[in-house]
Amino acid sequence: MQSPSRREYVISLDHRKARGAGCERPAEILKAARELFLEHGVENVTTRQIAARVGISQTALYVYFASKEEMLDSLAEEAWRSLAAALAAADPEGAERSDPVERLRAILSAYMRFWLRRPDDYRIIFMRKSLRPCPSDDDNRFATRDGLLERLANRFEAAALARLVRDNWRPEAAALAMWAAVSGPVALRLAFPDLHWPPEDEHVKATIDMIIQGCDSRGEKGAAKALEPATEGVTFVD
Repeated sequence: MQSPSRREYVISLDHRKARGAGCERPAEILKAARELFLEHGVENVTTRQIAARVGISQTALYVYFASKEEMLDSLAEEAWRSLAAALAAADPEGAERSDPVERLRAILSAYMRFWLRRPDDYRIIFMRKSLRPCPSDDDNRFATRDGLLERLANRFEAAALARLVRDNWRPEAAALAMWAAVSGPVALRLAFPDLHWPPEDEHVKATIDMIIQGCDSRGEKGAAKALEPATEGVTFVD
């Protein structure tokens, strides 16, 4: 009686490092993971496949990363930190006296341009089932998903205090709405590049103009209720 066939994985010896030359291994593992995630989708990639592409055993891979999710977290954290640097350059912390609406515009513009120019990073972060925040210390609190929302909420609140945007919207709700409003066009442009998109500058400006105009405190009164908490007919249970 023949034994059941076993699945085989070929380890590439071309990438195997000499003994004692493993200091570059984590970066090689992340590079291989990134390539496979983009080629096949995160859910369809195994740590065994990643190890095989690097040229090491699965056991050796676990010396550096405990799981596929940990590799994803590392890739996502690097991208978030790069985004945070781009946002900080567009919206310096020391520019407290500048127009808060223009600061909002600068943040949203930098956000869109960053992802449009780094589509693979966008797919790495947003292709996963859950968008977990990356760990961050106080000095780098903006290098996370929650940090992005905090930055947007702070700028919106400053604009509301200056009566430049609707002051009856909760800043946290406005931040989420703005994030969604800039992320949608990015996702569509990356997913359907063959559509007749306008040039990047025109697309970014038009998107942000619509967002800013929607936040304008001089807009229709009815629209001002869009982000107010819905309380009618809702029962709150302790």
